[in-house]
Amino acid sequence: MNQERPNELVAKQIVEAKLGVLLVHADTHGGVDYKSADGKIALEVTAVTEGGNKGARDALKKSVKKGVPGATLASCWIVFAPEGQANMKTFLQRVQPALVELERAGETFFERERAGLHVIQRGPLAEIYRPLLDAGVERATHAPHRVSMEDPDHVHEVWVTTGSGGSVSGSNESLERLLDALSDKTDNPHKLAATGAEQRHLFVWVNDDTWYNIARPLSRTTPSWAEEGWGVPSIAPALDPAITHFWVMHERSRLGWLWDGETWQALGPEPSDDHE
Repeated sequence: MNQERPNELVAKQIVEAKLGVLLVHADTHGGVDYKSADGKIALEVTAVTEGGNKGARDALKKSVKKGVPGATLASCWIVFAPEGQANMKTFLQRVQPALVELERAGETFFERERAGLHVIQRGPLAEIYRPLLDAGVERATHAPHRVSMEDPDHVHEVWVTTGSGGSVSGSNESLERLLDALSDKTDNPHKLAATGAEQRHLFVWVNDDTWYNIARPLSRTTPSWAEEGWGVPSIAPALDPAITHFWVMHERSRLGWLWDGETWQALGPEPSDDHE
């Protein structure tokens, strides 16, 4: 009999709590993961992840913890860079001083391709752009926001998001990328279809090793005040007919979505107005 994996057990508990049902482990010889006692509900749990970038994330955490004394920002910035690149342990120390210089020059945005061309053409901002290019920054955005009365001593900072797979414009595009990644996992719908259950649920975990363009809406790697436009998708998912209900959740943030066949619902903790 196949043993329950930890992420399967957690997914089962989330589904049970949401639906008010009891599910039993059913994957004895490669079948669907869980079924309800009456056989009306079946649940299959899977994950979409690329793995292998923990070392770079740990190095970035050390860089952030060290800080950059003397490089005071006029506003917060959101920076995106590829994950897994070298020298992440000094990332913030190289990037924040350059952002300070960008602010002094009146700039509020950095985009790698445009900046690279500017440097080749020896433009006036070339010396500011160069350390950002060398650090691997793909995009940096000035993110002005109101300082909360509860945090009058707020210090502006750099919010770094890392990942692979490029960027996306919103939750709909992330959903499409996720479904594309799942298209290779043909065993999931096959297992669900074989159960004959009325409700056939596919639960998909994403995490910090998932491609950035998939996990972005649920990862909460930016402050909540910068999350506008990243709610539940506004389009119906193009699912295999074997899947009647579709769950997506991020392992760390516990933010997720549920498609019940008609509408999307948000899952997980409510966003707060404070940094996390």
